[in-house]
Amino acid sequence: MISFRKRKAGEVRVYLGVDVGGTKIQASLIEESGAVRGRQKISTPRNVDPEQVVAEIEVAMKTVLKDAGLEFGDLTAIGIAIPGVVDPAAGRVVVTPNMNLGGLAIGAILSERFKTPVALGNDCNLGALGEAWLGSARNAKSMMSILVGTGIGGGFVRNGKLWRGAREAAGEIGHIIMQMGGPRCGCGNSGCFEALASRTAIERDLRAGIAAGRETVLTEILKGDLSVIRSGALREALAAGDTLVTEVMQRAAEILGHACLTVRHLIDPEVIVLGGGVIGACSGLVMPIVERIIDNDQLPGARDGGHVLLSALGDDAVVLGAVALACTQVGRNPFQKQYAVRPEYPQVVWRRFGEITVEEKGYDRDVYLLVDGRVKKRKSSVAMLPDGDSHTVGPEELEKICKGGPEILFIGTGESNQLSLNDDGRQFLRQRLIDCESLPTPAAIDAYNKSTRRKAALLHVTC
Repeated sequence: MISFRKRKAGEVRVYLGVDVGGTKIQASLIEESGAVRGRQKISTPRNVDPEQVVAEIEVAMKTVLKDAGLEFGDLTAIGIAIPGVVDPAAGRVVVTPNMNLGGLAIGAILSERFKTPVALGNDCNLGALGEAWLGSARNAKSMMSILVGTGIGGGFVRNGKLWRGAREAAGEIGHIIMQMGGPRCGCGNSGCFEALASRTAIERDLRAGIAAGRETVLTEILKGDLSVIRSGALREALAAGDTLVTEVMQRAAEILGHACLTVRHLIDPEVIVLGGGVIGACSGLVMPIVERIIDNDQLPGARDGGHVLLSALGDDAVVLGAVALACTQVGRNPFQKQYAVRPEYPQVVWRRFGEITVEEKGYDRDVYLLVDGRVKKRKSSVAMLPDGDSHTVGPEELEKICKGGPEILFIGTGESNQLSLNDDGRQFLRQRLIDCESLPTPAAIDAYNKSTRRKAALLHVTC
């Protein structure tokens, strides 16, 4: 019988969310509000015994706690995300591709070792749960998440609850058959969605094109080593106007768009959220194609809905979903109003032209106020990209400001109202369902202080 420490009245509850991936393990220290207090990433060991993988998971967990000056006894619970089929009730891994954890009762092992409740779930399911809790689907009663990376996974959430299926295998959208007699998939079937539009499939098609004599800047970007073509390299090639990469990515985007149509017609969710490494890197090409296919749907519904959005949480979606699951394990469902907690935000004061204070600390330059309440100085090197004008805000900067998924972004445009969003910046916010208020900085500060929503801000101080 494990005894757990009781929480003091008013004490901030903290959790560990752990995403065990095929290439990396991410352990994040997260408050019950969803504010991320620390992250630790380490490489996942390959071709080793399960005990060695568990040992690395423990290293990541212990490191992020140590950095925060905490111990396992300070945690309310731990959420673990595994890339495979799991049995959450037994805390057991059933099977994991590319990782030797099958049959391991990892939940029971870690709970006993650290005297802390542990919740176990599939990584893509928990990514969907994270987006439903704090991401792009936070206002939706039903959502489907599609994550495109090395493979393709998904998850379905309705009224704050995961649909896991009769065999704990629901949401495996990557293995719907989209081409009879198509390429063989890693699961053993042929013509799967994953075999046609995942990064693995994109790599295969690119190599086939290169073998046929097509030229590509990937050879230069990757210095001739095409054994692994990461999402970042695909983004670089697209930015360079590479014809081969553009053709292959357009085909993958069309397949993704028709998969979204299939989801729409099958379960009719309020929103579909796209995430994963490929989407994060290549959304500029992918989203217009997907939106065109969705807009041309010839089978209408009785009312508006079925929109496709981009992930607002990025790499944090899975760990936040793991924490949401851990909350429910200890009887504190964050989707229920009585357990919903907001981050604590600083009070900001406009002192005079060129000077503000945040919690009584003075700043004479532009700042970001992040969704977890932290303050960061705006770097001119980021602000100047890509337009070469620090008075223009685009997606590259918004990606940093909006990490963690705010509901609303306040932009202080300066006392003289010079700062503005460009068209790509407005699209970035629209595709992630983030509201925005652009006001002269003194008015933006006042609106920020009064807002009770999950929020972030960019405050232009210097003009």
